[in-house]
Amino acid sequence: MGLEVLITLAVTLLTSVFIARVIGPTRLGYFNLVMWLTSIACSLGSLGIPLTTFKYMGEFLGSGQKELARAVFSYNLRALAAIATIVMVISMIAVFAFVDRQYRVCSALLVLSMLPSMITFVPSQANTAAENSALNTRGALAGAVVYVLIVTASLLLGWNLVGIATGILLSRCLELAVKIIPVLRSMAAVPRVPLPAEIRKRIVNFSGMTTVLLLVQTVVWDRSDVIFLKLLQSDIRQLAFFSVCFSIADRLVLPAQAFASALSATQMSECGRDKTSLYKLTSDSFIYLLTGALPIMIGVACIGGPFIRTVYGPQYLPAIPVFIVVAFLSIPKAVLTPAQTLLYSAEDMGFVLKWGVAASLTNILLDVILIPRYGATGAALANGLTQSFAVVAIWRHILTRYPVRLDTSVLLRLSAATVAMAIVVLAIVALPLSPLMKLAAAIPAGAIVFLLTARSLQLWQKEDRRRLLLLSTLVPTPARRWYERLVDFLVSRSPALEITR
Repeated sequence: MGLEVLITLAVTLLTSVFIARVIGPTRLGYFNLVMWLTSIACSLGSLGIPLTTFKYMGEFLGSGQKELARAVFSYNLRALAAIATIVMVISMIAVFAFVDRQYRVCSALLVLSMLPSMITFVPSQANTAAENSALNTRGALAGAVVYVLIVTASLLLGWNLVGIATGILLSRCLELAVKIIPVLRSMAAVPRVPLPAEIRKRIVNFSGMTTVLLLVQTVVWDRSDVIFLKLLQSDIRQLAFFSVCFSIADRLVLPAQAFASALSATQMSECGRDKTSLYKLTSDSFIYLLTGALPIMIGVACIGGPFIRTVYGPQYLPAIPVFIVVAFLSIPKAVLTPAQTLLYSAEDMGFVLKWGVAASLTNILLDVILIPRYGATGAALANGLTQSFAVVAIWRHILTRYPVRLDTSVLLRLSAATVAMAIVVLAIVALPLSPLMKLAAAIPAGAIVFLLTARSLQLWQKEDRRRLLLLSTLVPTPARRWYERLVDFLVSRSPALEITR
């Protein structure tokens, strides 16, 4: 799975850069707006069914009740397929009624892609609940390959936005097929039983609550700032600058998100087995996710200027401050998944809803204040500060209400190693070199300084060594030996250095 994640990350990032340079910020801004609207329609139109699938299938699989897990899957799949069809038809009517003629064909293709995209939610969550996230990664990789091939051909042949939308439609269809076929095969071996009325009632109630949460959280977590950018800024390029920077940040944390997804499946299963293990796993997940996100995003923020200049070119220079803000303020979101999973497993939805409303109102207020003057940078500040506020509030609630404890000594050592890396990277960026030379020197130097400092501070301990070696199965086979040597270097075999956390 490690190789597949890296390939998906690389090809989608390179393709997004190709699109941005060829299409330009003006047309890309409008296209990203339509893309965002269809994505939000998919999320809200699903009525909380994906999260419901994850929760209840995870619980029933964890407690050995496979028949009920199959019943939940079948019930949710039928429901979401019907809902997706209705949402797609309504959206198609809206396209031909309101969308500008020059963007109508590509918008219609994006609307068609909503059907496979929404249906994919159920098998994706079923795979995650079964702790088999590798199937989701393979589906994403298959879709990414098709997307890259079609988009590259369309840009070379001059199909532009229509070709890009076609690539999105076909890639989502293939992703659905790759994800759902293994689930259907595995479910075929499980006896079919009707979904009990009591469980159906729980599913409907939970789905209704999560739908309200999705509506509230869309403002904070799904970049609703694009709407305010469209309303409060006459420069459509600001939409492109905002979307491009968030797209880069999302792809950089993709490996951590894949890891968080696998851990969240184990969390949900532990809810039906051992609550003590659930709380311990939540704490460990926070530490590991922060270790993966903090140095990467801080380092990326430090090289923001030369990165945008080299990769995206002069037409995207106004995106440099946006990129730096997004990179810094994406760190809190990286540790959100284990907290949310714990609250969902405990059905502690009231707190999430209350703080979601507060964060949404804060986000809207900051958008109105910052966007008219600062454009995409203001939107990034509004979104990032609100996300940070929400994450801190959620983790504070968990630490006070549940027996979850974070190791502050590890957090201090991680922070020290990250600061050392940032100092070196910023020093290189300040040198009178070309942007490309700055990137070529700063990236490896930052990585080396972080690893050396982390080793000297004994950031990773005996228990971490065992877990890091277990992760070697996610590393591509040709690089696995080098990864194991790196673990040997970072975590000494000597008992004197293996301080128990």
